[in-house]
Amino acid sequence: MLHILVQGMIVGLALAAPIGPINIEIVRRGLAGGFFSGWLVGIGAMCADVIFCALVVTGVAQIADSPKLRVPMYLAGAAVMIYLGVTGLIAVLQDGKIDDAPISGRRSFLTGFLMAVSNPMGIVYWLSIGSALIASAIAAAGNGAGPVLIAGVFVGITIWATVLGGLTVLGRSFVSPKVMRAVSAVGAVVLVGFGLYFAWSGIKGLAGLVQA
Repeated sequence: MLHILVQGMIVGLALAAPIGPINIEIVRRGLAGGFFSGWLVGIGAMCADVIFCALVVTGVAQIADSPKLRVPMYLAGAAVMIYLGVTGLIAVLQDGKIDDAPISGRRSFLTGFLMAVSNPMGIVYWLSIGSALIASAIAAAGNGAGPVLIAGVFVGITIWATVLGGLTVLGRSFVSPKVMRAVSAVGAVVLVGFGLYFAWSGIKGLAGLVQA
């Protein structure tokens, strides 16, 4: 089962490492509130991904592979990303220093969870690549491989969130508040961009359903 655990870790790292809205939010919150503010965003996202992984293992997630369900997923993801981006921009434009902004750990965790659970790209990943990887693991080691693979995903995403959060705090020590504000502003704009992309995808999907 060790190779299944390692495979799960690789799946978790592959899912977490690409630049996307969650990693951007980890960096933004890490710059603003320190290590745990950013790290808890990653842990919240990890909890959502582990849930998706478990649903794929049990076969339940296949019901989400439907255009009628993907449209609200896109629109929900758009709402979350745009809200986070706009509130981030408002915070940057305020007069207070970015490193003085108090950030609740619970709020950081919830933000990461909501971003992941409403991100249609993550859902598509688990319905496609994730499903294939899990099927391969179960075929190689039986049904008992499912929980082990989920544990590996948990470990892989946790490692990534810890490394990224640590690097962010390390960089925080060497950059000025002005640079941190600029990075936070760019991150907020990118989040709005993701939100607009998801909104456009949802609108196109809705138009396709209406025409059908």
